[in-house]
Amino acid sequence: MGKKYFLLLLLFCIVAASQIGCFELNKKTLRVGTNVWPGYETLYLAKHLGFIPNNIKLIELMSATDVMEAFRLNRLEVAALTMDEAMTLVAEGIDLSVFLVMDVSNGGDKLIARADIIKLPDLKGKTIAYEQTALGALMLHEVMHASELNIEDVTLVHLKINQQLEAFANGSVDALITFEPVATQLLQFNGEVIFDSSHIPNTIVDVLVARKDTLRNHRNLIKILVNGQSKALSAIADSRTMSLEIMSKRMGLTAEQLNIAMRGIHYPSIIENQTLLKSNSDLYDTVERLNTILFNANIIDRPVDPNLFFDDTFVKP
Repeated sequence: MGKKYFLLLLLFCIVAASQIGCFELNKKTLRVGTNVWPGYETLYLAKHLGFIPNNIKLIELMSATDVMEAFRLNRLEVAALTMDEAMTLVAEGIDLSVFLVMDVSNGGDKLIARADIIKLPDLKGKTIAYEQTALGALMLHEVMHASELNIEDVTLVHLKINQQLEAFANGSVDALITFEPVATQLLQFNGEVIFDSSHIPNTIVDVLVARKDTLRNHRNLIKILVNGQSKALSAIADSRTMSLEIMSKRMGLTAEQLNIAMRGIHYPSIIENQTLLKSNSDLYDTVERLNTILFNANIIDRPVDPNLFFDDTFVKP
């Protein structure tokens, strides 16, 4: 019976090969989850320009919290996350690897406060909202350290990124830990930036991650995704005006607003990625620093081994 079934399947493949290809039947779709952030927008530019095929699906969720949960539930094969968020998933027991560094925030993540809050110590007694992710906790830790305040000196509110604009506009919070494009939108409500990620260089790094079995089983699609993002970076370098127009429309910003926002973000090339993801790079030091911060903040209960965290396979020539 088994032999008969095999012969029937083989016959079907031969007949169908001219139309769909025998092994097309087993081709899987790669689902890539992101939230709104200029650092991830290069993926959508790549899709718009045809560098990413239809069987790689870009799925934009409302927040990083939602992306992490979808990844936990295996509703995504690939997730765009900050490195600290990826480390949180590893500490939970998910066997994943970083296979591409998308960007490094150098001012794109911000603390925005009401106009009467001029400097960090003025936050004492105020209400600060942040997203309850590793990134939110990391930024909060750095803000508290820089302000020389304790957590007990402020009131904390957990808000997802898609809830922040309304909360600031109606005055229910005094300050927000946020990022682009919401940061630019908040400034329209007379918000003031009093701290940003340029004060903590090379700390907030956005990456693409996948489970290690996904990397084994979807090697070709992962490589296509990486190359597509690289081509999008080249398109920005060659035709920045056109690229900004395409990306800004999707993000709800003007081209000039997005251009300003992108000045606070560094987009490593695929060649830079080869250096960043190799053994004992500067990112290894960043992971060790984040291990300490996240452990002390009770975000992770065990350190993440950087030697098991990075995979440079897909950025190699």
